[in-house]
Amino acid sequence: MKTVGNSNRIAFLDNIRSLLIILVLIFHSGASYGTGVEFWPFHENNPNGIIDFFMFIGDVFFMAIMFFVAGYFALPDFLKKGLCGFIKGKLTRLGLPWLIITVTVLPAIDYMHYVFNHIKQSLPIINFIEYWLLSMKKIGEFYVGWMDMSTYFYMTDNFYQRYVWFLSLLLLFFVIFGLLYKLKQYIIKQKADTIDSTWNIFKIVVITSALMIVLFGFIRFNIYQEFMGNGWFSLGNIIQFQFGKIVIYGCFFWLGTRAYSGKWFGNNDFWKPWAWAIICFCLFGLNMLALKNISSSENPLLLAKMAFCALYPLWTLSFLGLFISVAYKYWNRHTKFSMSLAKNSYNMYLIHYIVPFTFPLILSHAVIPILIKFIIVSIVTLIFSYAFSILTMKRMSKNIK
Repeated sequence: MKTVGNSNRIAFLDNIRSLLIILVLIFHSGASYGTGVEFWPFHENNPNGIIDFFMFIGDVFFMAIMFFVAGYFALPDFLKKGLCGFIKGKLTRLGLPWLIITVTVLPAIDYMHYVFNHIKQSLPIINFIEYWLLSMKKIGEFYVGWMDMSTYFYMTDNFYQRYVWFLSLLLLFFVIFGLLYKLKQYIIKQKADTIDSTWNIFKIVVITSALMIVLFGFIRFNIYQEFMGNGWFSLGNIIQFQFGKIVIYGCFFWLGTRAYSGKWFGNNDFWKPWAWAIICFCLFGLNMLALKNISSSENPLLLAKMAFCALYPLWTLSFLGLFISVAYKYWNRHTKFSMSLAKNSYNMYLIHYIVPFTFPLILSHAVIPILIKFIIVSIVTLIFSYAFSILTMKRMSKNIK
């Protein structure tokens, strides 16, 4: 396996993670210019269909693959640090940023929308301190239950973690993984390293796919308030997630851990880019047929619903196979720039939300096409996040010295 540039890093996984972070930043840059993110506090008139299509596709696989990559590195980190060190490290890396962003960044950028909309409607405005206190009070309610996202515009009304839901849910996954693996070590004292064959990888993927389909279908038919609803759920405002997708995220995380322990990326027979591309394209077409029936009918066919429950998890999985096979074969090397992106991508994710959440307000009166506004916000988001991360890391390194 090529690890050019740094023997402690895996080039193609670094590159996948960096690319996904960039795509997520662009995804959030389009929230004001499409129709898919109903809880976004500002939307331009005349949303663009191209942006809607990009966000629809991105919502299928961006975060799922990030959970897979996180799962891949969970086991070596655990083996290096032990349970206590592993959990402590994740609390520092994920929990602390989550807390800081939740009590500082989110109320601040939320307040900007509050002021903008209240000025627009000629309504009275409270000061930021009062707004912040009301927001903290709302968080402190520790709400448990379904989240009606059409009401989640301001933190003073309903608390939504926005993009840091990923940090809290990933932290939960890490803690559960650490505890379960520690229990496994007590039960099974020693286990020799094994390399999964192509057939074993295939069996594991098929079994995991079946599990995802069954659980995803059960949730859609029995737990969701609306079959095609977003299904956001809050666990005491600490963990917030989409009920159906948590099945996919959990399975992808587990597949990542299994890929590491079974040394999947030494098996070239399983990672065929052309095969995964064909599977992904076919599943795209089948998903569109199922969704067309569901969205165009007040009483969708049961068969269409069942098809969606089977096809959606498989489609997500096909994106994983496509990304890994292409990156493993054609993008398994580091350059100076890719290394820089890999080192800064997490910080870029932490800080980026400020721009797509506020910059569209500045552009709201500009008479330019919506697609151009989306491109401008995307570019500014990427440049700002990357530059901010580099400057922050340089200052931290100087302080350490």
